[in-house]
Amino acid sequence: MVGKLCSFLLVVAMLKEGLGMKLKIGGKVYLQKYEVASILHELKSFPASIMQETFGDGGDKFFCMNGAADGFRFDCVYKEPKNVEWLMDQEWIIDYDEYAKMPLDELKTLYESYKVEYSANIDRFNAKDVTYRETHFEEENDKLNKFWHKIASLGYLIGFREGEVKFAFPDEYRGETTVLSTSSTAGATQKKSGFLVRLFRRDAQ
Repeated sequence: MVGKLCSFLLVVAMLKEGLGMKLKIGGKVYLQKYEVASILHELKSFPASIMQETFGDGGDKFFCMNGAADGFRFDCVYKEPKNVEWLMDQEWIIDYDEYAKMPLDELKTLYESYKVEYSANIDRFNAKDVTYRETHFEEENDKLNKFWHKIASLGYLIGFREGEVKFAFPDEYRGETTVLSTSSTAGATQKKSGFLVRLFRRDAQ
């Protein structure tokens, strides 16, 4: 069909491009390596200064990855004020500190609600007539890509909180780095749920 959005293909596309989040310390923004990959490969346009600061010192920290887990290191730092402002304005890039102290069960509830909203947005677009889909496909696809990026990155944050993914923080970071967080429900038992195994399964309960 013309201009139909396929959630499965969008997920595959985002997995190929990389997922990650940001962390602001003072006047600097640190990005995980996967997030830099997302910006460079997924976005149609971004400030040239982002590219310049990414590779200005040879890009060694970005290119040197020792396995998949290395992509979750907050190694890429941006100091230029205009870059810091632009990165902080990108709401689709998860700000680690915004969710770091949220109880794990609340984080999972938010993640699930985002998935429902994402699917509803796809259904809403696909219900439009062919002319609308042809005219607005690129715009809507871009919005959905960014939304799914936010959802999947939130999923990796949950994986970190459950000890399934390792994050490496800058030495100067003094915020929350807890792995297993207590539930907001009194007396709740903390248990790893194999969350990342189910991360991209739409039918997972």
